[in-house]
Amino acid sequence: MPAGIPFIIANEFAERFCFYGINAILVTYMIQFLHFGDAKALGWGAMFKSAAYFFPLLGAMVSDIFLAKFRTIIWFSLVYIAGCTMLALGGTATTLVIGMFLVAFGTGGIKPCVSTNVGDQFTSANQHLIERAFSYFYFSINAGSSISIWFCPQLLADPNYGPTWAFGMPAAMMSLATLVFFLGRKRFAVVPAAIDKPGLQPLAFIGVFLVMLGISAAIFTQTNYLFALFTMLAQLALAVFLALNTGLRKTLPSELVAWLERSFTGENLKTVGRLSVLYLFIAIFWALWDQSNGNSWTVQAQSGLMDKHLFGFLSGIPAFASLASYEMLPAQLQVVNGLYILIMIPIFTFGIYPLLGKFFTVTPLRKIGIGFFITASSFLIVAWIENRIQNGHSVSLWWQVTAYGVLTASEVLVSITGLEYSYKQAPPVMKSTIMSLFLLSTSVGNGLTATVNDLMVRPLQASAVETGAETWVTLSTVDGFVPGQKIDLGGANGIETTLASGTSEPFAGTYLIAEIDVAGKRVRLVDKVERQPIISSGTFDAGKAQVSTYALVGPVYFLFFAGLMGGIAVLYILFAVRLKEKTYVRDADAA
Repeated sequence: MPAGIPFIIANEFAERFCFYGINAILVTYMIQFLHFGDAKALGWGAMFKSAAYFFPLLGAMVSDIFLAKFRTIIWFSLVYIAGCTMLALGGTATTLVIGMFLVAFGTGGIKPCVSTNVGDQFTSANQHLIERAFSYFYFSINAGSSISIWFCPQLLADPNYGPTWAFGMPAAMMSLATLVFFLGRKRFAVVPAAIDKPGLQPLAFIGVFLVMLGISAAIFTQTNYLFALFTMLAQLALAVFLALNTGLRKTLPSELVAWLERSFTGENLKTVGRLSVLYLFIAIFWALWDQSNGNSWTVQAQSGLMDKHLFGFLSGIPAFASLASYEMLPAQLQVVNGLYILIMIPIFTFGIYPLLGKFFTVTPLRKIGIGFFITASSFLIVAWIENRIQNGHSVSLWWQVTAYGVLTASEVLVSITGLEYSYKQAPPVMKSTIMSLFLLSTSVGNGLTATVNDLMVRPLQASAVETGAETWVTLSTVDGFVPGQKIDLGGANGIETTLASGTSEPFAGTYLIAEIDVAGKRVRLVDKVERQPIISSGTFDAGKAQVSTYALVGPVYFLFFAGLMGGIAVLYILFAVRLKEKTYVRDADAA
């Protein structure tokens, strides 16, 4: 195994601890500390992950054209650390946005470089070890993420620590990740950038990129996130076209023009086009998978109707009474994904794949197709869970643990396979670029999730709020409403609620409909966790209040995504049988 691999693996462990620790608590933090509604928190969480997987485009281009992988990773890591620090020391929606942007910018910039740096350590002489190295790489990802997913929610929930420590621990680990990578600098095989001495050109390049980003942000304020994302991609494609086909190419560095020609003309352009279509299919997989990662599955687990006693089945045995009483936090449930990964990688590698190979040739494209169908089935399970919760029935966390198992199997089939497949299908001059396009599929998928959460919000007209031991909200209509449906309250509405501890907080966030008065066009609200009455006081200001509900009610939300994934899986079959492949690895004498 090449000497640089241990440093890359250790760096990835610490960096993934940081990213997944932040991601695990981000939506919970927005709901519990900033009083965001569920849809808004889920949407912002999805946009954060979308940005984190969009900026690999920038990191790949900076790496391939100007700085090469090592310097790109170091500089973007410093931005990453600054973002983590902002989240730890902030406490407002403004600091949250700044921190999320810097973290997304930093992690996105290094992401394609770290993963492709694994492949760059190999040549044709030891290419048979690439699959094993990527397995170690993926193992480190899930080990780091599992540990942080377990501990960061505990820090957030503990009043002695709270958000400062919960975000501060990831910041410390990112600092460690940067240090470890720096210490391995003399052991890495280096693939040089297109421009040998770039000077200030990388800063100018990033500046142009940020201008495009600003235009897309303006589009976002008028439309939705997914439209803004595709606007940004269209701007990048237009910039490449102008650089290659107009007088602009004479003003650009010759090395940059040469790199663009190698990457986006001829056979390499066909490779980009071919893989980009594949990544659109994979994007839908990520739209579903990332909802299990601190998003809608975590929000589902917040319900008091989900029994989160992991070892509750031991309650009848006195010797295990303390173990049976242990209750997991909602955000900790996602840790089972990493544990499943550690178990399933060897099972699939040494068991399932050889077994399937006895019946048909197990190709990467076939693995991905099977994974799509399995992904859809996992969402049928969480839809069933949501149906029980909405109707007031208790459900064991083991049902969601089961859904995680099914979803993790699809992750092994789609994500690990896609990572290896992308590297082998990429020409040597654009390994980082192709890897960034693979990561972009995650961005598009999360962009879809963010857009769905935005478009499904239905504004309501609220004319009055009856306060006291129970809280009733009078609406313009209650037609089609059902008990268990979510209602979001926000704005300076003039109402405060009293918690069980006796403290007061704004009447803001997501609540559940407990009772519907059709004649009076009003609904009685309860808290969404324990379904207890809302004790409220104050004078309602209808002009400043923000009231809304969701078009995708309860289990319909998860069934929507399950149906979408199932339909995409069928279309993928038609695509995969026509996809042509070509594998690239470095020659041994290039080491």
